[in-house]
Amino acid sequence: MTSTKRSLGPLERLFPMPCVLIASGSLDNPGILAAAWINVVASTPPTLVVGLRETRNTLANIEQTGCFSVNIPSTSLVEEVDFLGMASGNSGLNKLQAAQLSTSAGQQTGTPLINECLYNLECVVSETQVVGSYHVITAEIVETYADESILIDEESTVVSMEALDPLIYIAGNREYRALGSKVADAYDIGKSLIQRHK
Repeated sequence: MTSTKRSLGPLERLFPMPCVLIASGSLDNPGILAAAWINVVASTPPTLVVGLRETRNTLANIEQTGCFSVNIPSTSLVEEVDFLGMASGNSGLNKLQAAQLSTSAGQQTGTPLINECLYNLECVVSETQVVGSYHVITAEIVETYADESILIDEESTVVSMEALDPLIYIAGNREYRALGSKVADAYDIGKSLIQRHK
């Protein structure tokens, strides 16, 4: 099979990207925004990085408190997520109230967790680096919360993707999408190739 690839120049696009809600500050009026520039970068300790534009009100809250939450919205929250990505809290708007969402306090830091998101990560800032007009925040995940309805069974920490139904973002196209169906089991499907090359 032949293909012709065209050079597109340096782009900030990976496909797909997670679409999360970041919250920090007070429980009744937190800084809250939608973010896609986020990923896990280590497991010991559990660590993620997120890039936030320097003009965001939520960034000021994170810098002041040293903590924040990452909240995974389902596709049913797409309207609220889009609103939270466009509206500015710098004008005094209570974005949480306007989106008709609610919060509860994280057990480790008291940072706001969004109740309507079924999966939440409570994070403490490790370091921040300025890259262009973004602040890249490295943070340790100090606690994880999952609604029982999304866990595969009572003893498990494994989340059912069908039950979570996470919203994803497609950069460039500016689209929200849902995950597709399972393709294969990781750390299993490639075993036949390993056997073939022994």
